[in-house]
Amino acid sequence: MLNGDLLVMWFLASLRATGLMLISPVFSSRAVPAPLRVMIALFAAFVAAQLSGGARVLPTTLGALVVASVMEIIIGLFMGWAIRLVLHGVEVASQVISSELGFTMGQQIDPMSDTSESAIGQLLMSFGSLLFLISGAHQAVLAAFLHSYEIAPVGFLRGNEAAAVLLVGATGKIFQAGIQMAAPLVAVNFIISLTFSILGKAAPATNVFGESFAVRIVVGLTLLGITLSLSAQLLVQALRGAPELMLRIIP
Repeated sequence: MLNGDLLVMWFLASLRATGLMLISPVFSSRAVPAPLRVMIALFAAFVAAQLSGGARVLPTTLGALVVASVMEIIIGLFMGWAIRLVLHGVEVASQVISSELGFTMGQQIDPMSDTSESAIGQLLMSFGSLLFLISGAHQAVLAAFLHSYEIAPVGFLRGNEAAAVLLVGATGKIFQAGIQMAAPLVAVNFIISLTFSILGKAAPATNVFGESFAVRIVVGLTLLGITLSLSAQLLVQALRGAPELMLRIIP
C-alpha cells in the first residue's frame, strides 16, 4: 500500500535511478525509447523503496527535500559514470584504430549516441554495447543500484574521500584499455609503414603511399577481426569490475 513515506522514498530513488540512466551504457542510448527508460527507472526506484523498508531517514522539510534530491542525482550520475568508463575505453581504441587505418575522414552520424563516428567507431561501440547486454552487466548495474541504498541511504552523505582518487584512477585506465585493444593494429601499421618506406627508397618510381594505404586497410581489418575475441575478453573483465566501482565511488 502506498503511503506518504513510500511516495517520498520512491521519488528520491527515481532521481538516483534517473542519474544512473542518463550516463550508463545502453540505457542512455537514443535507440532505447524514452518511455521505456522512464519505466525502468521508476520500476527500479519502486523496488529500492520497498526493499529499504523502515531503514530510511526521509527529509521532513522542503529544504531538506531539495538537498536530498540533489544528492540523489549526484550519486546516480557518479554510479552511471563508473560503468560508462568501460565504453569510453572502447571509444579511445576506435579513435586510435581509425587513425591508423585512415578512416577518420569518413565519419558518419552514429544513431546510438547522436555523435559523429567513423565506421570502425560505430562497429566497436555496437560491439561494446552488445557485450554489455550479453555479459549480464545491465543486470549487475541494476543490482548495484539496489545495493547502493545499503551503503548510502536516502539523506545520508558518506563523505567518501577516496571516491575522487578511485575515479581518477579509473579514468586513467580508459587509455590503458584503449591502447591494449588497439596495440596489435598500431604495431602492424608500424611494420607496414617501415616496409613501404624501405620499398620507396629501393624503388623511387613506385607509388608507395597509394599502395600502402590499400595494404594497411586490408591487413588492419583482418587483424581487427582476429583480435576481436581478445578485445572482448578485456571488455568483459572490465564490465565485471564496473559494478563494484559503482559502489566504491559513491560520494
